[in-house]
Amino acid sequence: MTPHQKTNLVKNSMMFNFWKYFMLFAAAIILCLWLFQVVFLNQFYETMKIREVTKIGTLLRDNFTSKDFESKVLNTSQNRGMNIEVIDKNGYLVLPLNWVEVIVNPRVLDRESFNKFFENVGYKKDAYKITLTKFKYIENTTIVYGGYLGIKDGEPMYLLIKTNLEPVDAAVDILKNILMIVTGLSFTLSVVVAYFISKRLSSPLVKMSRTARQLAGGNYNVSFDEGAYSEIDDLSQTLNYATNELTKTIEMRKDIIANVSHDLKTPLTVIRSYAEMIRDISGDNRDKRLEHIDIIINESDKLTKFVNDLLDISKLEGSLENVHLAPVDLKVLTEDVLHRMNDDHGITIEAMAHPVILADKRRMEQVIYNFITNAVKYTGADKKIRIVIASHGENHIEYACIDNGEGIDAKNRDAVWDRFYRIRDNQTRPRVGTGLGLHIVKSILELHGFEYGVDSELGKGSKFYFIAEAFKLN
Repeated sequence: MTPHQKTNLVKNSMMFNFWKYFMLFAAAIILCLWLFQVVFLNQFYETMKIREVTKIGTLLRDNFTSKDFESKVLNTSQNRGMNIEVIDKNGYLVLPLNWVEVIVNPRVLDRESFNKFFENVGYKKDAYKITLTKFKYIENTTIVYGGYLGIKDGEPMYLLIKTNLEPVDAAVDILKNILMIVTGLSFTLSVVVAYFISKRLSSPLVKMSRTARQLAGGNYNVSFDEGAYSEIDDLSQTLNYATNELTKTIEMRKDIIANVSHDLKTPLTVIRSYAEMIRDISGDNRDKRLEHIDIIINESDKLTKFVNDLLDISKLEGSLENVHLAPVDLKVLTEDVLHRMNDDHGITIEAMAHPVILADKRRMEQVIYNFITNAVKYTGADKKIRIVIASHGENHIEYACIDNGEGIDAKNRDAVWDRFYRIRDNQTRPRVGTGLGLHIVKSILELHGFEYGVDSELGKGSKFYFIAEAFKLN
């Protein structure tokens, strides 16, 4: 791996990306602090000051008719550091008044200023108005609140609140110095914290990646450890399940290769042997030659059937085969299968009056043929086999093929539907045929959506069955 490739690998790692996003998040927070504490501080201060003045003005207007209204005006003015006055429509001071002002009765606002601060404020008009202005002898901007109070002694009364916007430049300079220190400390702390958090978050996934590489290298005994998070646990359980299934698949593949090799090798060996016998021994002996040729034909038929079974399984499991549904009479179809087999093997058929289902006729013929041939292989000494077609509930039909052979141990019943069951499992039942018949049956029945199964006890025979919905003719 070149240094350039190694750098790209680190940059593309999950840990690096976690760290990068944590750092971006920290930088965004610090940027917001700078914006709100430095850049937007003046606007923020102005907005908060206007909100404070508005709140006080509303509170005083609500208490205009109370007996202690004057004391509230005085207390609020002193406590809040604001100039609060009650004036009449001509701008003359009404409250608060000291003994000098009682004699002089000063005018607080001229007509022009009154109109400026109380425009559209009054009865059935706006309740108040906020104005930002600069007075002649005051350096800073002043917030002026002009509000309508109501009628007193037949005259409309107005509330005038004035407060200065103090400069915040000095505060901004102090905040800048503080924020520079905070930024440095926060950035350093963010680097360290983000590193350890990203390492902790990515650690379970890094371990899984290493374990997955071992799995890819052929070590199927690995186990994916669960982490501190539910998502990691779910992923770990899924990967462990996938590992177990992969192990089973690989073992099955080995078995299939061995079994296919065995089932192909045996008839090919027989064909070669009898072909050599015809060439070397029986070529001039007509009877022997025909006998040997019949054996070659029979073995070729077995080989052809085995290959066809493999192709059927490939199509069925690969969803390459579509079912063509049509009404199928199970009794008639069974009789046709027995007729082509040219040997009833002591088979009896017990059928209901109308055993018709909706299915693919060609595929159901395979099911019945495999049920019967399986029963023929494993039936008892009397060679008796029963085909029972009966009602199952109100709307279903059960098709059962029953033999009286040795039966199947309970622990092995599910295995009979697997490929090459006869070869992989050490059973007392004879090992005859390809071992694919019941697996084909399973695939076909599942393709139709039919329920199926086997009931069996050792020494009491077996019952292979499927259940399908009855087809009712109109």
